[in-house]
Amino acid sequence: MIYLDKFYCFFQKTLKDLYTESKERENLFFLLTTHIFKCDKTTILLRLSQKEKINFLIYDKLIKKLWELKKNRPIQYVIGHSYFLGIKFIVNEKVFIPRPETEELVYWILQDHKVYNHDNKNPVQVFDIGTGSGCISITLKKKKPEIVHIYAIDFDTEALDIARKNAKLHNVKISFKNVDILKDIMSIPASKNYVNIIVSNPPYVKLSEKKLLHPNIVQYEPYQALFVPDEDPLIFYKKISFWIQKKLTGIIYVYFEINQFIYLDIINFLRKKGFLNIEIKKDFQGFFRMVRAVYYTK
Repeated sequence: MIYLDKFYCFFQKTLKDLYTESKERENLFFLLTTHIFKCDKTTILLRLSQKEKINFLIYDKLIKKLWELKKNRPIQYVIGHSYFLGIKFIVNEKVFIPRPETEELVYWILQDHKVYNHDNKNPVQVFDIGTGSGCISITLKKKKPEIVHIYAIDFDTEALDIARKNAKLHNVKISFKNVDILKDIMSIPASKNYVNIIVSNPPYVKLSEKKLLHPNIVQYEPYQALFVPDEDPLIFYKKISFWIQKKLTGIIYVYFEINQFIYLDIINFLRKKGFLNIEIKKDFQGFFRMVRAVYYTK
């Protein structure tokens, strides 16, 4: 007979070399078991203390998922979902796993615009460029339903399929656009007479920094959502800024997640392009990971 506490010990032992911190292994254990048993952490703790038996079918599921973790597959892909500002999102290897730093970026937008009550003369439209799972655009729409239009843009049709599923899951209306930012950014629609909010967590890790990433990121997360060439690490910021200046009108609020190692380059680039009120912010780890700026069209 198989017992949950025995599986817990086996789980810890199996992942000890891969995840050296016991707290991290515990977190993985509870994420997996609450998913498989469809219950909360308190229930799992109770079942552990009672040395509850596990039926064979459940044990088989747990073992299969454990082997996936042993192969470095991120827990979010193993269980098929992740959480972003408390909201559940479907994820797989076609989309980048939502990160706490991006939560902070979205929270910054919500804080900046919570006092605004735009009337019909100044409705708000948001452009989420490089949407991936759709976590940014969907969260903004759920938290601020008064936003008139949100355009979620990505070049990968399979990523957009996941984002559409997440929008349907949360019953929000988002306009999804399949656009290759590097080749065809000017095709993104731009209506006049709106207050514009541009938010993007584009690829920004230089190829030379690949060795700094955790193996499960490099092995499983989409390459195209992560890396940029060393010789032009600002390539996505350049394309987005060019589009802003050529296609948008009125006041444009810009929020970028950035590479902490080249934050000064990004600030200098935005300044040279005429962006104003540039502010950089540290994430919860103390790294400069997000920037806000404003652009006024003439």
